[in-house]
Amino acid sequence: VGMARFAGGTTDNAKTFLDLLLANESFDRTALGGIKNVRFSDGRCQCTFPVRGDNQNRYGTLHGGCIATLVDVISTAALVTKSGQPGVSVDIQVSYMSPGLSGTEVEVDATLVKLGKNLAFMEVKIVDAHGTVVAKGSHTKFLPGTDTPKRAKL
Repeated sequence: VGMARFAGGTTDNAKTFLDLLLANESFDRTALGGIKNVRFSDGRCQCTFPVRGDNQNRYGTLHGGCIATLVDVISTAALVTKSGQPGVSVDIQVSYMSPGLSGTEVEVDATLVKLGKNLAFMEVKIVDAHGTVVAKGSHTKFLPGTDTPKRAKL
């Protein structure tokens, strides 16, 4: 889906990664089409996301699946500011703490916590305009093709 052209490891390439991901017809574009004010620095990606009709649940708040997708995609963008590849998810954890109210915006802040040989660990915090935490997440990714894992001899 256009990702073959991606080469990571810099903030410019992280921007390209996110642009390509959201340019192609995909679940990510459908769920996250409203992302704006995207900012990159080494090991970090931040953005603003509007809570509107197409990403709300039946209660008029930011849908939990949309929040989980924000954790997935924005933390991966933080990863590719330092890594040559986006990796493959092995674990995503989300704690939903407060509703993201309709007609508001949330701030998403993803940080690369550790970049190892085969695994990367990221954390994400999503807050509303008042600084109330809407959700926190963590994301672990396997980085295939880096080093072949050594198998322990039994």
